[in-house]
Order: sequence, then structure tokens, then C-alpha cells
Amino acid sequence: MAESAGRPPGLRESKKARTRRAISDVATRLFAEHGFERVTVAQIAAAADVSVKTVFNYFPTKEDLFFDRADELIEGLVRTIRERPQGSTVADALHALLADNRVPFPGTGWKSLRDPEHYEAYRTFVATEHASPALRARRLVLAERWARELSEAIAEELGLRRGDRRADILAAMVVAVMGLRERVLSAAMLERAGARAVERRVRATMDEAFERLRRAFADIDRPAK
Repeated sequence: MAESAGRPPGLRESKKARTRRAISDVATRLFAEHGFERVTVAQIAAAADVSVKTVFNYFPTKEDLFFDRADELIEGLVRTIRERPQGSTVADALHALLADNRVPFPGTGWKSLRDPEHYEAYRTFVATEHASPALRARRLVLAERWARELSEAIAEELGLRRGDRRADILAAMVVAVMGLRERVLSAAMLERAGARAVERRVRATMDEAFERLRRAFADIDRPAK
């Protein structure tokens, strides 16, 4: 959860963050054990020892309990674009983020996947989503929002007007690449490929995809100065 720049969260904010995380963790466990569609918000509230109202105060929809880091994800993508190193293009920065990390959060890396317990937990998370039509549909809705916010960030960083078709198209292509990445990663996890094999497949896909994006958008995606 993003905090105010340079200022640590207060006691109230920290307590709210812990409560939110605790509810989400309980929900994820129940979804994994019983399937997303078979678990009710009332059951989640009871297991988390909170009211149904409290659950909805933190999560507007049941799907948000599963995709509880969706806002953090787009914030990380936008921050990656805005804080890219001098000499790097938008494609360079996003390539590094999506190739160097198991999940698209800066600095997370791939190491955790080599731990058997973490591997199995993540595989269960992936399998839970793939077994649920509602969650798969929700990912598509989230992707549309990510594309809009990426387009705005890209236009701003590249000196284009808001709504410029070129920014819209680049953002749409990045989101499409993210969708492909998710499919490659999930397929490898569901077949229980080794941790290093999973990483190699994702990296190879991202290398190819972003090399093509660099060539396609070289006229607007100039290195940061």
C-alpha cells in the first residue's frame, strides 16, 4: 500500500493496513481450499472475525479480495516509467520490471520461487484464478484500467498530449504483453515446471516482446534525459 512520500504511516493507517491484509489472507486461503465461487463474503468475515460491512469497507467486491494488490501493481508500473534511469526508454524500464521479477512489483525478483513452500503457495494462487470464470473476467476488467492509466503516464513522460493515439496504442501493447506473460507463467506453474524453467520461459517471452515494442515505437519512445 502506497504511503505519503517520505512519511511513515501513522498508527491508524498501520492498523488499517494490517486489517486489510489479514482479511485478504483469510479470503485467499478459503478460495484456495474451496474455490472462489463456493466461498461467500459472510464466510470470509466470520473466518477473519470481522463483520461483513468491514469486509466491504476494505474491498468493494468479492473479486477485490483476490486481486488485493491491483492498485499497487499499476502504481508500480507507473512509477517504473516515471523513475526510469537516464538513457532508458519506457520499453526498457518495463522490460526490466517484467523480466526480472516473478510478480510485477519492483525489487521482488525470482528467488522466492525456488523455495518449495513459496512455489506451492504461488501455484495454488494461480490454480485458484484459473479455476474461476469470475476471476478471469475480473482480470480483463483490471487490464482495461491499467491500459488507461499507463496511457496517461506514457503520454506525460514522452511529451504527448493526453489521449494521443500513440500513447494509447503503446499502453495497449504493454498490457497485451502482460497478459501473455501471465499465460506463460501460469502454464509453467500449472504443469509444475521447475522454478528456473519458469523464470527462463518468462524472460525469453519478455525479451522477444519488448525487442519488438522497441522497434515499433522507436519514433516516440525516446530515452530519458
